[in-house]
Amino acid sequence: MSPDSDRARRTGIRERGVRARRRLGTTPARVWLLTTVCAVAIAGLFGSAASTLGQARDGLDVLRRNGPQAEATTELYLALADMDSRVADMLLMGNDRDLRSDREDAQERYEASRRQASEALLQAAALTEDDEVEERNVQAVLEGMGAYEQLAAEARLLNDEAQAPPGQVDEAALRTYRRATWLMHTELLPKAFNLGLDSSAIVRANHEERQEAVGGGLLGVGAVGAVAVAALIGLQLYLRARFRRRVNASLTAATAGTVLLTAGVVLALVTSAGHQRDAKEEGLDAAMALSRAGAIATDMQADESRYLVDRDRADNYQQVYLEQAQQVLFRPASNLEAYYEAVDEVAASYPDLPGPDASDPDDPGTLGYLGQRAKDALLSGQEDALAEVLESYKALQGEDRALRSAAEDGDLAGALDIRMGIAHIEDGAFQTYESALEELIDLHMGAFGEGIERGDAVLEPWTWLLPVGTLLLLVLVVLGVRPRLAEYR
Repeated sequence: MSPDSDRARRTGIRERGVRARRRLGTTPARVWLLTTVCAVAIAGLFGSAASTLGQARDGLDVLRRNGPQAEATTELYLALADMDSRVADMLLMGNDRDLRSDREDAQERYEASRRQASEALLQAAALTEDDEVEERNVQAVLEGMGAYEQLAAEARLLNDEAQAPPGQVDEAALRTYRRATWLMHTELLPKAFNLGLDSSAIVRANHEERQEAVGGGLLGVGAVGAVAVAALIGLQLYLRARFRRRVNASLTAATAGTVLLTAGVVLALVTSAGHQRDAKEEGLDAAMALSRAGAIATDMQADESRYLVDRDRADNYQQVYLEQAQQVLFRPASNLEAYYEAVDEVAASYPDLPGPDASDPDDPGTLGYLGQRAKDALLSGQEDALAEVLESYKALQGEDRALRSAAEDGDLAGALDIRMGIAHIEDGAFQTYESALEELIDLHMGAFGEGIERGDAVLEPWTWLLPVGTLLLLVLVVLGVRPRLAEYR
């Protein structure tokens, strides 16, 4: 390229730059530039708000879908424990014709619990499908159930063939049942309990992840909204200074609308997040804790039967019963007799719960699934429901005291009658406890569903409010600047 051509090129570039600066220096160009900034900011507000509202809806959908699945996995422990309890009861009843209907009832409940366990395993598999470790645990429980069922069937067959009378289990049947219940308590129940805890952890992690995403989105919505308001104010101030007009009604309305839109989205997100948090903490978490109380109490009933079935290991089963009872409702007690009295005290003092005082500052309080934790999770109007649970749990411990007293006095027939009354009568102590507990669980699950519905109700209008509001703001901006630009035609 010749020197003359190069100079001509540079001169052309400079001239185009000068012309561009002159055009940008004109009023119409500046109005157009500020208008574009306002439009982009409003569009950014729409994008940020739409994304964050979508994340909030996703969080509700995940909680709605995974919550009941996680609750179902807690029923796996209950179903497995109930299976073992029913087997122990069938062995305990022997071949007495007078107990035939009770044996048939125990068999039917065993089958129902087996089906419930299978369904709970399916729910657990669906919830943990992306976790290889948990998938292996589910498979291990499934295989273990098959092995347990074979041993349980063999024990019952041996006992039937021996024509064992009530309370006197055939020795071969007892050895086989020991293998079955050992498998249940060393393999199946621990894995089932961990699956329930892991399901809760999955729901909690998903909930926290989406809450954090919504929290970050809230900051974004607020920041973009502030930029949009600042841009609109800047445009209005420029038009006022340049055209000597006091107020531009359309831009004033657009500014106010942007403030309202931003505040509305932020308020909706905060309110929905609050409902989602309440649904999880006051609804799902509380319900799952109470479900564990029911599951552990079910295994406690099996310990009562094992206590009577296997007298050689009665002391061991009695200690296990106390340890499990302390998980359900904890009060300082070194033996069952002290525990019975402590439970009576809790039921009598409710709604106040025993705890640290001047006489015993080291008292840890009333803990466990039915203790202070359950009271703190109560919603308005649920106080009587927990009172019913505590009273029924007290009655259950009273029946256990009578059963062990009869067994220690050598009255095995009387202990057997008490055991049948606890578990195999429609209004028996355990049935009453289960009903009271289920009622309280239903109240918390109702709060879970209500929280999800309220969160949805807050977000639902924004499916149309946000796009309509954004479009309206853009129209107002156009209406505000169009007359001023028309003056330069």
